[in-house]
Amino acid sequence: MELNKQINEIQDNNWISLTGYRTLFVLKLLLEKGRSTDELISILEKNKYTSKSLSKDTLRVTLNTLKKAGCKLSRPAQSNNYKYEILSHPFGLNLSQDDMNILFKIRQKIAENISWNEIIRLNEFYEKIFALTFNENLMLNEQYTRPLINIDKYVLNTLTNPHLAGKKLKLIYASPQNGEEELDVIYKKLKYDNENLYLWCYIFKYNVNNYLNLEKIKSLISVSIADYTDKDNYYDVVYKIWGEAAFTFNKKDYETIIEQTHENITVKASVTNDFWFIQRILLFGSDVKIISPEAFKEKMINKIKQIKAGYAQW
Repeated sequence: MELNKQINEIQDNNWISLTGYRTLFVLKLLLEKGRSTDELISILEKNKYTSKSLSKDTLRVTLNTLKKAGCKLSRPAQSNNYKYEILSHPFGLNLSQDDMNILFKIRQKIAENISWNEIIRLNEFYEKIFALTFNENLMLNEQYTRPLINIDKYVLNTLTNPHLAGKKLKLIYASPQNGEEELDVIYKKLKYDNENLYLWCYIFKYNVNNYLNLEKIKSLISVSIADYTDKDNYYDVVYKIWGEAAFTFNKKDYETIIEQTHENITVKASVTNDFWFIQRILLFGSDVKIISPEAFKEKMINKIKQIKAGYAQW
C-alpha cells in the first residue's frame, strides 16, 4: 500500500509543457487531414491535457507557433471548407542520394538471403521509412527499386494464400514463347529463386508441371473452390558432383543425398521439369556427372551441343 501511494504521488507530481504538448498534438491532427477551427477545438476539449485553458485564442497561438517553426498552413476559405491544412513542414526525414543508395544496396543484399514473404515485409518497412520524408520523388524512387516490383499486387496478394494449394486457377500468362495465353493450372506452391518469385503448378494445356514467373502473370480470372488431384509427373535423376560444386552445394527440396565422401557427393533428384533441372546441372560446370538415367544423359549432351553450336556462330 505504501509503495502504491508513493507511485501515485510521483504520477501526480509529473508535469509536461502544456504549450509544447498542445502544439505537437495539433501538428499530429493536421498531418492526418485538414481540420476546421471547430473540429480542432472539439478534439482538444476531449484531451485531458489540452482541455485546460482552451479557447480560440489559445488555438490561434498554437497555429502561429507551428508557422514560426516552419510549417506552411493554408488559410481557411470556402474552397477548402474553411479548414487549416499543412502545405509543408520541416519535420520530414532528410535523405541524401548517398543515404538512399546505401539503403537500397542493403535491401538488395538482404533480399538475396531471405524468403519471398520476408521480402514483402521488408518492402513494407522501407515504404514506412520513405513515407517519413514526405517527398514524392523519394517515395517513387523507393517503389521503383523494390525487389519483386513488377508483380501485380492483386496477383501477389491472391497467390500468397496457402489455402489455394490444390485449387484450379484460370489465369492470363505472358509466355516468352507463346505470348499472352489463358492457362488452367493447379496451384502447388510459391518458390523464390534467383531474385524471382515463381508459381509451381500443373498446367493442363501442356500436361506438365512447370514454374510460372509471377511477373508474367497478368491477371487471375477465377479460382475454383473444388480440390483437384495432385498431378506429379516426375522421374529420378542420379548425379555426382565434386570440387567447387561439392564444396558450395546446397540441396534443393526435391533432392536427396544418397552418398557423401570427402571428395564427392552423390545426389538423387526427383525431376518434374527438364528445363529447370538442366539449368541447375549446368551451374555445376565441369564438376558434375550424370549417373542415370540414360535418357537424361542424352538430353544433357544435346543441350551442351546446342550451347556449343551457339558459340560457334560468333
